[in-house]
Amino acid sequence: MNYGLVLSILVSTALVAVLAYRLEGSRWRWPMVALALAGIGTAAGILWIRKYIDRQPKASEQENKQ
Repeated sequence: MNYGLVLSILVSTALVAVLAYRLEGSRWRWPMVALALAGIGTAAGILWIRKYIDRQPKASEQENKQ
């Protein structure tokens, strides 16, 4: 998997977080904060799935053990 995907998610999340920071009196501030947190969660989820898949034994390794 390419780390560019995670990097692009984090960059867009940072832009949304800056926008949320600048919207001090707006009603859209907290939805933007939630969107930024969702972006961080998405990036963390992608990295967790990558670790999980890397820990799984390959099909060829399972055939060799039998």
